[in-house]
Amino acid sequence: MVLKRILILCVVLSAVSIVIAQKTSIYTHDNREYNEGLELYDKEKFSAAQEVFENIIKGTSDKKSEMVVNASYYHALCGLELFNDDAEALLIEFVLKYPESPKVKLAHFHLGRYYFRKKKYDKTLQWLELIDVYDLSEEDKAEYYFKKGYSYFEEENLEKASAAFFEIKDTDNAYSAAAKYYYAHIAYLQGKYEAALQTFLMIKNDEKFSPIVPYYITQIYYLQENYEELIAYAPALLDTAIPKRVGEISRLIGDAYYRTDKFNEAIPYLNKYIKEKPYEANRGDYYQLGYAYFKADSCNEALPWLKKSIFKSDSLSQVAHYHLAECYLKLGEKRQAQSSFREAAVIDFDAQIQEDALFSFAKISYELSFHPFNDAIRAFEKFINTYPNSTKLNDAYEFLVAVYFTTKNYKAALESLENIKKLDPQLQEAYQKIAHYRGVELFNNQNYASAIVHFDKSDKYPILGDLKIKNTFWKAEANYRLDAYSDAIALYKKVIYEPNAISYSFYNEAHYNLGYSYFKLKEYDNAQSWFRKYIQNDKTGKSKTKNDALNRIGDCFFINKEYKSATEFYDKAAMMGTYQLEYSLYQSAVANGVMGNYDDKINLLNTLINQKQASHLLDDAIYELAKTQQERNKNDLALANFNLLINEHPNSTYISKALLKRGLIYYNKKEDDKALASFKKVVDDYSGTDEAKQALSTIKKIYIDKGDITQYENYLAGLNNVDSTQLVMDKDYFEVAENNYMSGDCNKATNDFTKYLEKYPNGNYKIQAHYYKAVCERKAGFKDEALLDFSEVIKYPKNAFTEDALLNAAKLSKELGKTEEALNYFSKLEYLADMQENVFLAQVEQMRLNFELENNDNTIKYCELIINKDNNNANLLAETHLIYGKTAIRKDDYNLAFKEFTTAATAKNKFGVEAKYNVANILYMRGDNDLCESEVFSLIKTFPSYDFWIGKSLILLADNYVAKEDLFQAKITLKNVKDNSKYPELVSTATEKLNIIEAQESQREKQEEEQIELKLYDNVKLDDLFYEEEKIEEEINQPKNEDENE
Repeated sequence: MVLKRILILCVVLSAVSIVIAQKTSIYTHDNREYNEGLELYDKEKFSAAQEVFENIIKGTSDKKSEMVVNASYYHALCGLELFNDDAEALLIEFVLKYPESPKVKLAHFHLGRYYFRKKKYDKTLQWLELIDVYDLSEEDKAEYYFKKGYSYFEEENLEKASAAFFEIKDTDNAYSAAAKYYYAHIAYLQGKYEAALQTFLMIKNDEKFSPIVPYYITQIYYLQENYEELIAYAPALLDTAIPKRVGEISRLIGDAYYRTDKFNEAIPYLNKYIKEKPYEANRGDYYQLGYAYFKADSCNEALPWLKKSIFKSDSLSQVAHYHLAECYLKLGEKRQAQSSFREAAVIDFDAQIQEDALFSFAKISYELSFHPFNDAIRAFEKFINTYPNSTKLNDAYEFLVAVYFTTKNYKAALESLENIKKLDPQLQEAYQKIAHYRGVELFNNQNYASAIVHFDKSDKYPILGDLKIKNTFWKAEANYRLDAYSDAIALYKKVIYEPNAISYSFYNEAHYNLGYSYFKLKEYDNAQSWFRKYIQNDKTGKSKTKNDALNRIGDCFFINKEYKSATEFYDKAAMMGTYQLEYSLYQSAVANGVMGNYDDKINLLNTLINQKQASHLLDDAIYELAKTQQERNKNDLALANFNLLINEHPNSTYISKALLKRGLIYYNKKEDDKALASFKKVVDDYSGTDEAKQALSTIKKIYIDKGDITQYENYLAGLNNVDSTQLVMDKDYFEVAENNYMSGDCNKATNDFTKYLEKYPNGNYKIQAHYYKAVCERKAGFKDEALLDFSEVIKYPKNAFTEDALLNAAKLSKELGKTEEALNYFSKLEYLADMQENVFLAQVEQMRLNFELENNDNTIKYCELIINKDNNNANLLAETHLIYGKTAIRKDDYNLAFKEFTTAATAKNKFGVEAKYNVANILYMRGDNDLCESEVFSLIKTFPSYDFWIGKSLILLADNYVAKEDLFQAKITLKNVKDNSKYPELVSTATEKLNIIEAQESQREKQEEEQIELKLYDNVKLDDLFYEEEKIEEEINQPKNEDENE
């Protein structure tokens, strides 16, 4: 037993108003010297008296005489009074030497007193136990019982100590007050609170004990749970209490009010305790004050104390989290309540709190539509599985269905529904809807095959008819994008022929897409028929799709050689002028030319050429105009336009043809030198082409006309790429390989093209051979070999294969991770491509590749170019704004980055969610913590299916809470990521940040604990209560002669 040593012995002794002294038994003796010694002893002249008694002992021959025995007794007592070193030995010697002497009993008593004074309590008890109490006077009895009791107390024998104090506590003696105190104190230590209380009440007004006793009484009322008595008794103590006691008394009063549900009254006392004893207050104290504020409807004041009481996953933290959540609800802060209910639900101590917290968490998650990691669904599912007998079970099912209907995390919702063995009609409807929305989501992310699977899943429960027809339309759309045009056609027709199909917004769009599906299959009659139905149904007036449909109808008639009908629709498209005007003009011109309407053709081409805006068909128009003028014998005009094309459009695919035709014009004008120059350029730059063969034939004819065949032979000999002796075999070898290629036998074709190129490395058909060989190699998966052959095609001047070779070389380089090469090829493609879609693709890829290579200026250049183009590809625009923003960050232009991210964040796809995260991150870096928090919440609500970005945003939110010095919410947020994210890198980051916060808190906790005084008891704090005893001890702990009056 660890006991507080309360040393108030001197207090007790000083409380004795009458000095207890052993009266001398004066024996009548004839010996004058002996009487003189007794007289000196009574006068407390112990030194002189001892000398007299010593002389008697030495001077008397009969050592056993009564006088000598008595002299020996007093001689020893004088030594005790004088504190002589040999006093103890002399008195023991007396006891041993004269055991029959009547004074032996008194000697035992004096020895006990002597050892008591020396604080040798074991020896005190040794001598006092030899005494028969009935041999003592009443006064000696009181001293005997007190010193015996105190010695037992010091020896930690509380039972015997209590029995000794009991003998004298209720009698009238000098020790009774002290005996009551120690008796009560021992009863207190033994938990006999009522006995202790009644005894303490007897001495509450005692002069010496009144500073101490009230605090015992207060503690006992508390331990007896007699809170009403404590409340009535203790507050008055605060008026006179020393500062060191104020905190503990306040705690007891505050706790008494708290336990009697008087929370308003408890608050000031609990506050005072924590203020007075900041290093002694613990988590339980913080919780108590927080809960008191909560019950007093002072939730703002409750929050910090409840938070401070939470440290680890124990029962106290669980209940604190629960009441913290209730506080947040009262304050209307549902998101914070959601977090706290989550924490209370995962701590496994109080099952009822767990159940209530889990239900409340799930319900709030649903109400907020804010549930990262699909919290609401998972929570309701867990609740249903964990508490199948709960009174809230029906509510949980109803909420779960509601969550299914409203959630935007369609993937998780569908997984949840598929885990339910049997769906009732309500859940079947939810399944149909959610599967449909998931399909649309996958479609928007360009995952068309999976989208079709989910639309089929939606049709599994055809509860809602309108969803069934929508599923059919979306499946048609997905098949179209997968190039499954026949399947798309069947589905589009199914949509169109559905009853009431006309009422759906996509009804006419299905006609348009049906037309394109047939167009892709080259079924032009069907295609133009559906395009025309689309136009008949269209009520929008001018639109891009209507303009496009008119052009496609024109194409269908043109391909079928119905040129008059073709021009009719091309002209209608041109009249609209909203989209592809240059295409409409050009195609109409060509169709008019075929019909012999040359003037109309020339006018249309001039209109196109004179357009102020740049057109990818400009070189086509110039060539077609020059060719038409040549055919109309307007050679000067034709020559001027051929020269315009050659000089201003040197990369046009028409250059070889323009050079050839220019040469023919010069030849016909008898300007042979100019003709030869044009023809030779064709042969030099476009060897292997039909134009080169015609040019070589005409060159021969010119030299023959000149009669200079030798010069022709010299010319042929000087050509590097023409072997006149092998021209025939060159063609035969190539045609064998080409036939295999055209028939689809790529294995044979590849081998044949390889043999051809080995035999004729500079053959007339080397460009075609390399191209066809590359196409076959790519189909077979030989990417490196294909890239090599495509690059050979690109080395030659622009030809019919250049554009596609560039496109394939660029894509293959990117696929093979050759980023620099890919960028180079896409750059050339942008410059050389005739097809506008390839130009645009090249620009898009250059944006991406420049960003990857951190070529920031070029990245921004292409971002701006794409943004300023007239295109309605929302996904691409979102990606472009995102890349623009990320590049702006690299250039430390955060304002521009914020603008671009904000624009990109409107997209409901992977680019939008990343952009929204970056918006929140910039707000965090700016110190706009409230706006950052709002942005993260918005991200989680808007993009519930993007688990990676949700986890990353929650980590950012935790950093934001740290910046706001809200470590509590930061920890809860990080724990959410740690426990729920499926991405190891996010779990690792969250864990690391959580460990840092907890380590900082642990260090603070450790520092506080080092300053806390050691407590004697776990539940009752007594240190301060005994301050007065220690003070009294300091005042009176001076050695005194107890027997000074003896």
